[in-house]
Amino acid sequence: MNKNRRFILTFLLPMLFLMGLFFGTNNAKSKSILSVIRENLTIFGEIYKAIPDRYVDEVDSERLFQAAINGMLSTLDPYTTYIEQEDQHDLQIITQGNYGGVGLLLSNRNGMVTVGDPPFLNTPAARAGIREGDIIIKVDDTLTSQIGFDETARSVRGPAGTEVTLTIIREGEGKELVFTLIREKITIDDVDYSGILNNDIGYIRLIRFSKNAGSEVSRAIEELKTKNMKGLILDLRSNPGGLLDAAVDVSDLFLPQNLTIVSTRGRANNSIHTFQSERKPQYGEGPLVVLVDQYSASASEIVAGAIQDHDRGIVVGDTTFGKGLVQSVITLQGTNALLKITTAKYYTPSGRCIQTSNYSEWDRADTTVDNLIYQTDSGRSVQGGGGIAPDIIIEPLLLNDLLLDLQRKSLPFNFAVHYASTHSVTDSNFQVTNAIFQEFIDYLREKEYDYRHPLESSLNIFRNEAVQNGYGNVLIEDINRFQQSLNRSKEDMITNNSENIRKLLSQELSTKLFGKEKGVEINLQDDPAVQKAFDLINNTALYASILRQSG
Repeated sequence: MNKNRRFILTFLLPMLFLMGLFFGTNNAKSKSILSVIRENLTIFGEIYKAIPDRYVDEVDSERLFQAAINGMLSTLDPYTTYIEQEDQHDLQIITQGNYGGVGLLLSNRNGMVTVGDPPFLNTPAARAGIREGDIIIKVDDTLTSQIGFDETARSVRGPAGTEVTLTIIREGEGKELVFTLIREKITIDDVDYSGILNNDIGYIRLIRFSKNAGSEVSRAIEELKTKNMKGLILDLRSNPGGLLDAAVDVSDLFLPQNLTIVSTRGRANNSIHTFQSERKPQYGEGPLVVLVDQYSASASEIVAGAIQDHDRGIVVGDTTFGKGLVQSVITLQGTNALLKITTAKYYTPSGRCIQTSNYSEWDRADTTVDNLIYQTDSGRSVQGGGGIAPDIIIEPLLLNDLLLDLQRKSLPFNFAVHYASTHSVTDSNFQVTNAIFQEFIDYLREKEYDYRHPLESSLNIFRNEAVQNGYGNVLIEDINRFQQSLNRSKEDMITNNSENIRKLLSQELSTKLFGKEKGVEINLQDDPAVQKAFDLINNTALYASILRQSG
């Protein structure tokens, strides 16, 4: 009975609220909808009560309840979700720009909970001396191997002022290290790097759009102005988005006053809005290049679309993700749970819908309309149909399978941790010498690294099929000879890929030895999108001609 009451509280009340939201202006229709809901809830309640009582096997009522909610929401878009209290951490970071914790960014490397980046400055973890590459094996008295990565991350977080004890294994240490930390309110930086590149070009990398994004980008611009930058690169690659208001704040820094930044349109009247630039722009003139890729989404696409539609800058990279749905967060009455529900779509100033069509069972978008050609302020043609197509396309770099395998197994990362713990390097302009590269090769041998080419699994299947079906010894011998030849070629693969491996090592070693900023700078040196941005900013005639193109 308690479960059924909980169901009514967490399901019926928000449904009644949403019906009022969507149909409040049509009383007759609203009453009809509510009548259907009441009838269906009665049926659902009977089913929900009958299954735990009568099903042949014992059923977890809580899991059954979750399955019912997830089943209903799965017919909608991927962004409409039910969020229980313990899963609200990511939402808290976006909406508040902070969380309760110790200042660690964790990653799952080879099944081990690893400190993936240096701890945030002036946080409990940083002050205690926890380092990038440390492996957390225990949180308080619980082994991380027993609870997995997600639960470990939740356990490390907690209310400010509470205590947590981390047991850590560190490269080069002969014993476990134990750190007892007091959690604090940790503020997350949306701008994780800004600086001057190529002597006089400003660069800002924005990794999310929390409520702090606008103020952080503003501070970065002011600092770069003091260094006499002649152009600015705003890097939104792999930025998944965040708050609509944050996207408006960032766009406001670049656009003249009273220009449309983005509009939202939904079925309810209160979901229809137009957001305009309100202040004098902080960087309203001067060359601007916005970098995007296939993982730039939501708020990133709002900024890129506004910059492009108003011809304020040049968008460079790959077509963006195409996530143009607006979510509203509703607190479910009587619980600590939330419903994040899609209520509208984003549209750029020229009228393009950012959202890729066919995102749910209920999507009735007319794809022929979505694929129309739209016009920027200067008359340039831009394509609809979802996402933001760049003005200049830069194909993403594709790593071969060997390099991907090394990264999947975190070998460059782990080697850099090992190298930093056993070597003293003071020259921040160091190079990956032949000696360092050979040390990496030796490290791979020590770790018994065995690269398995994708072809080998197919080869093994073919060999087994040949043996089982009697295809003959000649064929089996040919397969074995091919495997031997492949084994010999694998010995040369690392040597043949030495240039790309050195780049991976250079970035990882620079980060471990001299900090994250140095690692970013090393990575940008060979970045084709950044190099193209340099060309555009340094060639004023080319920059201007691209923004004037039409047709």
